[in-house]
Amino acid sequence: MASFFNAAILLGLLGLSSALLEPIPFPTELQECYEYRSDNVTASAESAIYIQNTCYRSFLTDQMTDGKVWSGENLTQEGINYIDSLFRRIMAEADEVEKYKKLGGRQKRQTSTRRFRQEVRSPGAFQPYANCVQRLQNETVEPASAGRNTYQTLAAFHSGRTLGRAHNGPAFLPWHRIYLLLLETECDAAIPYWDSGLDHDMVDPTTSILWSDQYFGNGDGEVMSGPFQDMRTLLGTPIIRNYGTGDSSLFTKEGLRAVLSRRRFQDISEPLPRGSIYSLEGHHNGPHVWVGGHISALNSAPWDPVFYMHHAYVDAVWARFRELQIQNGFNPETDYPRRPRQGHRRNDVINFGPYFELVTNLEAMANRFADLVTYEPFPVCENNCNNSPHLYCDQLRLVCISRIRTAVQTSVAGIVAMGASRGVSSNIQSQSLARAVARGPLPVGRKFSDSPFIDIRNRPDNIGTARAAPQIRRASSQVRTRARRVQRAVSQNAAFQENHLQSVSSLERSFTNTFVIDGVVDVKRWVYIPVRIVYSRSKNLKGIDPTLFGTVNQSQEKCQTAHSGASKVFVSSNGLNYYGMYTEYAIIDNRQPVYSTAMVVGVKNPEYGEGETLFTAYDSCGRPCRPVCQTSVNGQRNYKGCSGAFRISTSFPQMYSITYGDT
Repeated sequence: MASFFNAAILLGLLGLSSALLEPIPFPTELQECYEYRSDNVTASAESAIYIQNTCYRSFLTDQMTDGKVWSGENLTQEGINYIDSLFRRIMAEADEVEKYKKLGGRQKRQTSTRRFRQEVRSPGAFQPYANCVQRLQNETVEPASAGRNTYQTLAAFHSGRTLGRAHNGPAFLPWHRIYLLLLETECDAAIPYWDSGLDHDMVDPTTSILWSDQYFGNGDGEVMSGPFQDMRTLLGTPIIRNYGTGDSSLFTKEGLRAVLSRRRFQDISEPLPRGSIYSLEGHHNGPHVWVGGHISALNSAPWDPVFYMHHAYVDAVWARFRELQIQNGFNPETDYPRRPRQGHRRNDVINFGPYFELVTNLEAMANRFADLVTYEPFPVCENNCNNSPHLYCDQLRLVCISRIRTAVQTSVAGIVAMGASRGVSSNIQSQSLARAVARGPLPVGRKFSDSPFIDIRNRPDNIGTARAAPQIRRASSQVRTRARRVQRAVSQNAAFQENHLQSVSSLERSFTNTFVIDGVVDVKRWVYIPVRIVYSRSKNLKGIDPTLFGTVNQSQEKCQTAHSGASKVFVSSNGLNYYGMYTEYAIIDNRQPVYSTAMVVGVKNPEYGEGETLFTAYDSCGRPCRPVCQTSVNGQRNYKGCSGAFRISTSFPQMYSITYGDT
């Protein structure tokens, strides 16, 4: 993995010693992940950042699974008993279906054939599901002291410890298949599937009829219309969306064809090379990111009922994949990768953590569960788009497309100009979006990774990086004082190329930390460590300093910097034994052969328990930095390479500051 860190940028922590802030070995699990992910991958800055982020997410979810890191909501015994009863009903139904199949269909089934999943816009598909979600909002299976309704009890399972077994591996599909069956069993009605490719093929997917009172409600900000407008999350807030944002795409026809062109389960399951068009989990990430808001983060995704309809489509694609396997002589019940990571191995249990251990990953691949559900065919022109009045066949491309909302809507959700160009419709600020932005970044943890395809029509996510909620803004105004002084020293009028690739480096764009640590927004739980950035420019392919004989010509550079020479370096602290991440940036002048500056990064306050953190850094072009630690030999200070992992304790001398301004 060391070969990836070739960018000529050094990261040095100031004043390190054996006390308080001390280097620790790089975690073995992270090292193994780095080596596995980098095998047979071309060394590049882009690959390094991807591997670094992917491995850290995997490490953190494993820590949650093992109970070493905060892992979200805990259920009461009543909640556990409730889910257990749903599990047992599913198992009984699976036994009955299996018996029915073995008898060749000669015996009448006693179980209701309620699991016929249709595309959400098909006649009669959506309302039974919406009715169930509304009902569960008004019911409870846990004591009042738990503060959760039944829907929230079910949603709590897709958070914390269980995520290590539910994502980033081959257990992703069987885990979510069982999860869908749980809700469907409670609803006694089928979950409709949302084929978001029908919306992707529109001129502007945000104008789809789905984002109306008739279906999902508004997609811009707080959900204030439609059947889910009165829902509240586990944090007591309305559901929040921010549709048409981020870099990811909804499902695409190209992505679907790519997945269905494979024949082995391991070919469509993570881990796969970054951006693999064959990864079904990768394509699944797209709609999560595109819808934005709560559904874009792993811990909070099920708070939005759109989650289950999206996953019903993912399961439908998997069902179609299994059919093609059978046609080509592969057994989908036994075709499981041999050596995946812990939690995703064939005999690891689908652990709705740590409550039930009834089904293994391999057992969930069985036909006895697959046969519980049947799917309406995907809408195509040949079947008249499933006779849906809200879909139509585009005769030019011969694909089914969603209809737009029938007129220019004016509602509490805001004003959207139907049929307007992307730029016009995207820039209208609705009341619901303004309220969501005012709440600040959502304190719900990490987002889903990007999908293999991007949608250039999308706009930036102005909720995730916008101003914070009141208590966060107050803390931010204190800690950002120094950064604003540095930023004002750089011209805000620097010209940028039209094809400028540094989306992360726009100098005028601010950055706001959420101060979430172990599920709590608490500024007191953070302290601040000084960090020095040492920038050293790389030589070009000829081994010559490009500025030695005059002005640098950036026209051939893949990543161009501002004409002023100013650029950003981002430094993050990533909790290893706590749930929390803090990111700050410094301004550097990349016109200089060597440039040094200092900054401050937040880490866990050791007064709340000893913390371990991993420092990572990258520049505006996404090039990773090399961590180095300061040493002293014969009274002379020097730097040497280190792991970037540190332990923060209450030992003396104190090497952190309680406030940003004191560093």
